Amino acid sequence: MTTQSTGWKSAFTAFLDRRALIMLFLGFSAGIPILLIFSSLSLWLGEAGIDKSAVTFFSWAALGYSFKFVWAPLVDELPVPFLTKKLGRRRAWLLIAQVLIICAISIMAFSNPALGQAYLYQMAVGAVLLGFSAATQDIVIDAYRIELAETQMQTVLAATYNAGYRIGMIIAGAGALFLAASLGTAKGNYIYSAWKITYLAMAAVMLIGILTTLVIREPQVNRVYKNYKRTDYYRLVAVFFVAVMGFVISYILSGTITESAKSQFEISDSLLLFCFEALRFIGSAVIAVLVGTLLVKMGAVNKQMAFETWIHPIADFFKRYGVKLALVLLLLIGFYRISDIIAGVISNVFYQDLNFTKEQIAEAVKIYGVIFSLVGGFLGGLLAQRMNIMKLMFVGAILASSTNLIFIGLVKSGQQLSDIEVLVGTQRYQVQSDEVGYWKIKVPSQILAQANEVKVTAKYQDDSLNAVVTTLPYLSSTQKPNNMQLLPVTSDNTVSLQEQNKSLVVRGQYFGHALNDAQKIIIQLDGQKFDANLDKTGIFSAAIPAQTLVHSASRNLVAEVFEHNQVISTSSHRYAVNNQVASTKNLDIDIQPLPAISAQSGDDVEITGKVIKPYSTLWLYFAIIVDNLASGLAGAAFIAFLSSLTSVSFTAVQYAIFSSLMTLTPKILGGYSGTIVSNIGYPQFFLMTTLIGLPILILVVWVAKLLKDHQNALIVNKDP
Repeated sequence: MTTQSTGWKSAFTAFLDRRALIMLFLGFSAGIPILLIFSSLSLWLGEAGIDKSAVTFFSWAALGYSFKFVWAPLVDELPVPFLTKKLGRRRAWLLIAQVLIICAISIMAFSNPALGQAYLYQMAVGAVLLGFSAATQDIVIDAYRIELAETQMQTVLAATYNAGYRIGMIIAGAGALFLAASLGTAKGNYIYSAWKITYLAMAAVMLIGILTTLVIREPQVNRVYKNYKRTDYYRLVAVFFVAVMGFVISYILSGTITESAKSQFEISDSLLLFCFEALRFIGSAVIAVLVGTLLVKMGAVNKQMAFETWIHPIADFFKRYGVKLALVLLLLIGFYRISDIIAGVISNVFYQDLNFTKEQIAEAVKIYGVIFSLVGGFLGGLLAQRMNIMKLMFVGAILASSTNLIFIGLVKSGQQLSDIEVLVGTQRYQVQSDEVGYWKIKVPSQILAQANEVKVTAKYQDDSLNAVVTTLPYLSSTQKPNNMQLLPVTSDNTVSLQEQNKSLVVRGQYFGHALNDAQKIIIQLDGQKFDANLDKTGIFSAAIPAQTLVHSASRNLVAEVFEHNQVISTSSHRYAVNNQVASTKNLDIDIQPLPAISAQSGDDVEITGKVIKPYSTLWLYFAIIVDNLASGLAGAAFIAFLSSLTSVSFTAVQYAIFSSLMTLTPKILGGYSGTIVSNIGYPQFFLMTTLIGLPILILVVWVAKLLKDHQNALIVNKDP
C-alpha cells in the first residue's frame, strides 16, 4: 500500500494547500476535548483527593470515542432540520457537536468533586457528554477530511490534522496545567476556582472550532444520498436511543450483581476485577444490540433503512478486502496504538508523582512538546508520501512502544531512599517507600491512643547524616470530647518566602459531634476569615494565600466552630516564617492527617505519606521530546493508513469503525492504569506497555504481506 508523491518538491508544497490549513484548524478543535477527560481531569480529581483508581476510571467516560461507529451512520445519513440546508450535511453536524462540547466542558467546570458524590456524579455526566459530543465531532471531521481531497492528498491532510490535534491537546493539557497552576492550585493545595476558570477557558477556546466551521465550505463528493421520509429518520433515532437506554439500564443493574459477587467471594485481585467489569460491559453491549435488533424485526424502523445504515458499510469493507484480510486489518487497527494510549492516560499523574510542578510540566510540554509533535507530524506526512505506508507503520510501532522505556529512566533519576522510620510513642516501625516515595503502614489503634503524634524520618541510602524528620499530631478519644486542633502548615511548620506567590492548605482535625447545617468551621488569621471544608474523617481544611501567612503580624492561626454566629469550640496554632528566599532542602516528608483515634475500636489505622525528592528535569524534557516526536510521526502515518482503507461511499461510518477500534482496547485497559501502577509500580508498568507493543510489529509485517498479495490479486483479475 502506498501513497507516494512524484517528488520531494511536490511533497513539501502540498503542505501549503488551503485544504491543509483547514485541517490544521479542525484538528485543533478535535484535540481540545480529549485531555479534558484524560490527564488534565486526572490531575484535577487527584488534587481534590479522589482515589487514584477512581481517577483513571474516569477515562472510561471517553469510551464514546471507541463506540462512535454505533451512531456514525446517523451522522452520515440523517439531515439536521434547517442547518443542513444552510450549512450542508457535514458542517451542520460539526456545529452541533462543537456547541455540545462547550456545554459539556461548562458542566464539568461547575462541578467541584471535593464537595461529595453528588458533584462527582455531575462531573461524570459532563465527562460522558463531552466524550459523546467530541466523538461526534471526530466522526464529522474525519468524513470531511476524506471527502475534501483525493487519495494522494490524504497524507498531507492527515499530517496537518495530526499537527493541529497535537496543538489542541497541548493547549488542553499543558495550557490547562499552566493556567490552573498560575491561579494557585497544586497537589496538597486544592483550589476549586482555579480549575473552574481553567475549564471555562477551554470552553472559550472551542469557539475557534465554531468559527472555522462557519468559514469553510461543504465538500463536494459523488455519492448517492438516501432520501427517506422524515418519520423514518425519527424512528431510526428513537431505536438508537432505546438501544442506548438498554445498555445503560443493564449496566446499572448488573453493577448490583457484580458488587454482590465481589463482596460475597471477597474478590480483590485486580485481574479478576477487570474481568468482572469487562464481562459487565460486554453483556450490556450485547443486550443493547439485541434490543435494537428486536425493534428492527418488530417494524419499529424501516428495515431497508436500518440495513443500509448499519450493515451495508460493514459488508462493503469485508467485500473489498475479503474476510481474512479484513479481520487481520481490524486486529491491527485495534492494537496498533495500545502502548502509547495506555501510558498516556496516566502521564500527567506520573509527572506529578515525581514531584514536578504543573509549571514545570506545562513548560516542558508547551515548548518542547509542541515543537517536536509538529516536527513528528510533518515528518510522518512527508515520509508517507515518499515511502510505502506499511514500512512507516512499522517504524511508528517501534517508536510508540520503545519510547515508554525512557520513563523508566526518569523514575530511576531520583536517588534511592533508605527505609522510612515511623515512631509512635515508644513504638518504632520501618517501612519501604515505592519508586516515587509513597509509603504506608498499619499501626494498632491501641498504640496510637497512647500517644498524640507520629514522627517520621527519611534519608537517602548514601547520606545517613542529613535525615529529614516530620511530626504530625492527631486527636484521640482519650482526650476531652468536642475538641479540635490545627495541624502544622508545612512539614516543618514553617512558611518560606519562596512560597508566598502560592496558596497553602491549612488543615486541622475535629473530633466531636457531627456538625449540622447551621454549624461551620472558620479559620482566622489577624481578623481575616477563611471558610473550611470538613470531610467525613474529621479533617477540615482551608486555602490561605502564603503571602498572607508570611506577612502576618501574629503568625497565629485560630480555628473556630460557629453556630448561629456564636463560637462553640476553638483552637489556635502558631507557625514560623523563613525569611530566606532559597530553600536548601532537597528532601521532604508529607504525612496524611489521621482520623480521630478510638482505643476501643481494636482496628489497625493506616498511616500514609510520601517522601518528596527531586528527579532529573533533563530526563523530563528528554522523555517529552522523544514521546511527542514518536507520537506525531506514528499518528500521521496511522491516520493516512486508515484513510486509505475507507470507501467514499461510507466515509463517516467506516472511518468511525476504524478510529473506534483504534482506541477501544487501549482505553479500557487505560481505565485500570492507576490500579496497575498501584500494584506493580511505575517501572514495571512502563516495561509492560513496551512489551505489549512487540506483537504489534509482527502484526504489521503480516498485514503488509497480505495487502501486497491482495493488490497483486486485483491486478491479475483486471488483466484480460
